[in-house]
Amino acid sequence: MLMTWDEFVGFVQSSALELIGTQFEQIRYGDIGMAIVLTVLVVAGVFLTLGRLGLRRRRHTRHHSGHDIDLLHQKRFMARALHGVPKVLVGAALALILFAAADPFLTATEEVSGYIESRVRVDLVDTSGSMAWEFPDTGKSKAEVARDAHLEFLEMRRDKNDRVSLWLFSTYPYMVDDFVTDDELYYFQVWDAPYVTTQRLDKAMVVPPDKVRIIPAEGDTNIIRPLRSIMRHFEQDEALTGAGTNLNRAVLIITDAAVDEFPDSEFAALNQRNIVPYIIYINTSDIRTAMIGHPTTTPRLIEMIREYGGDYFDVTDQDSLTRAYEAIDEREAVRYELKHRALKVPIYPRFLLAALAMLVVGIPMGFVAELFWGTGP
Repeated sequence: MLMTWDEFVGFVQSSALELIGTQFEQIRYGDIGMAIVLTVLVVAGVFLTLGRLGLRRRRHTRHHSGHDIDLLHQKRFMARALHGVPKVLVGAALALILFAAADPFLTATEEVSGYIESRVRVDLVDTSGSMAWEFPDTGKSKAEVARDAHLEFLEMRRDKNDRVSLWLFSTYPYMVDDFVTDDELYYFQVWDAPYVTTQRLDKAMVVPPDKVRIIPAEGDTNIIRPLRSIMRHFEQDEALTGAGTNLNRAVLIITDAAVDEFPDSEFAALNQRNIVPYIIYINTSDIRTAMIGHPTTTPRLIEMIREYGGDYFDVTDQDSLTRAYEAIDEREAVRYELKHRALKVPIYPRFLLAALAMLVVGIPMGFVAELFWGTGP
């Protein structure tokens, strides 16, 4: 059944008010790459069309007829405006469609109650200056390789109800967020986190400037401070949730193992609290050198972790992330009360509805405008 005019006007008004009320500064984007590709194609099509119109003479026209058309016989301002409005509407609709292609979304919090079985983990990401150097033969920094591995690991853990807290460390530790169970929100937090925190950006660092946080007195690799902070964080979480002590928990450390000091006592304290450390090791040693008789040396941090019940997974080994997933999955699940959950709220329909309304008005208006004013000068 077709809409009446009043219903259509109400639909356009509600769509416009919803779009105007959007908090654009809070918008996140899930697929900017697709929007960029479509925009490039549209711009290329516009330039090709303009070139065709400018270089080729239109049929049934003569540029120099020898007659000037008097102003009285030319289109009035209102007619020119009405003739141009459909083009503006179609162009604006196209811009909104391209914006919607970037998958814009907002985050919201929904209050829920109940219990859930989950594996509790802290992800500790090394963002020290050493992570800014190039990973051999890739053109990428060690930090970017580490981030790609971390995100791939999170994709593997999707829908496993992991309760995870994200921490970054260089000279000092930084907690990005408390424990969350929302996969989409946590994936975005990891994706959006900086690659490197340092006091200055060296020209030899292969890190995009927007992925660097310049912080005074940062740049070293102190793993002792974050491990101590994480233990206190686990203790506070136990007190808040009332889950009791000696639960199965894990710390996943993503690092190149170029640490300043070795955390023997901290690993021992983690072991006493039943917190198992795992390392995703960003191994930059050249395997070709090892093959011709020069064995590579394993950092002491990597060697010592197994002494405390943990394990490491070499990022250069294709099966390492699978083994890391299995090691986390073998941990006994913890039952706890779920009090809130962050949600991803897609808002691309707001832009598509506004674009649809513009097209519904603009296309018929364009036919009418061309019929009445398209042939006159």
